[in-house]
Amino acid sequence: MNAFAGRVVLLTGAGGGLGREFARQLLAAGADLILSSHNPQRLKAAAEFAAQSPNRFGRIRSLLPADLSDPASCDHLAEQVLRIAPDLDLVIHNAGVGLYGPLEALPVEAAERLLRINLHAPIRLTARLLPALRNRPRSQIVFISSILGWAALPNISVYSATKFALRGFADGLAADGYCVSTVYPFFTQTDILESPQYGTTTQRRVPGWMIDRPRPVVRASLAGIAARRHHIYPSWKARLYAVTAVVAPSVLPPFSRLVAG
Repeated sequence: MNAFAGRVVLLTGAGGGLGREFARQLLAAGADLILSSHNPQRLKAAAEFAAQSPNRFGRIRSLLPADLSDPASCDHLAEQVLRIAPDLDLVIHNAGVGLYGPLEALPVEAAERLLRINLHAPIRLTARLLPALRNRPRSQIVFISSILGWAALPNISVYSATKFALRGFADGLAADGYCVSTVYPFFTQTDILESPQYGTTTQRRVPGWMIDRPRPVVRASLAGIAARRHHIYPSWKARLYAVTAVVAPSVLPPFSRLVAG
């Protein structure tokens, strides 16, 4: 992980399952971290969890609570980051929320909030941080997307839309000459699996054998980020899903019944 020694990293969604693990592994690898989350208590807990690593070589430069569903809060976060870390060179857009159910059953406010957090906020933050990143030789922008950014499943339409759009946005930034990596996790043991569900008679649960664990997912993600790969599949399940979505999409409908009904 020497690729992260001395790098200054903004990590959003630091209070969640993947965020906590990203913070822990990046701190151990020698990065300077700026951690952000909507919940101050979870943000503090994530920082304490990361700092417990016995082999940490980095430091936590700042904890910045921010509500990414609010454009003004996004702008304020960007201003704070630019003031605290003009040497910023790595942004990991990890914050995200989920929502399950047929479109007509979803509350409009919940769907719009999901769009603001999962898609609008990464675009808005990136635009405001580009002036700092543009002049850094190792600058890199990372988007934590999902396998659902390659092929959608039933009853996850709005969430899937944001992940497809993130992939397009990342590809556009790469075409503009920026170093961009997009990570496509498979179903992982995080709060996303407990997302609100609407319009269904039974609560859907992803079978346990299909769920990846945060630690190896983050380890593989950081290896891909260190190698500056454009597309990163952090488990064999994620890679298999993405390949299947391209070469044999007819296989996915039976699979979807296991996951999404």
